[in-house]
Amino acid sequence: MSDVVLTFPVVSGEEDRLFDNFFNRFTEDRAATAISHAEEAPFLMLRSDPSQDGAVKVVIFQEQDLARAFSQGWTQLRRHWTHAG
Repeated sequence: MSDVVLTFPVVSGEEDRLFDNFFNRFTEDRAATAISHAEEAPFLMLRSDPSQDGAVKVVIFQEQDLARAFSQGWTQLRRHWTHAG
């Protein structure tokens, strides 16, 4: 199984908090998946690399479906947040 690596540039402040909250909700909502993979590698990992405007969030998944769901969820939430503000 190959890792699926997604990168998301995130601006410091409110967008960074929004991303962290989304990441936490996403992992909590998929706790059953995490438990079923307990003997294998973690089902996802998060790394945050500093950038000039904030950070680049690197999320590494073990499953394509979870990566797709995360990417679509974050894109939708970010789009809604940007248009609402």
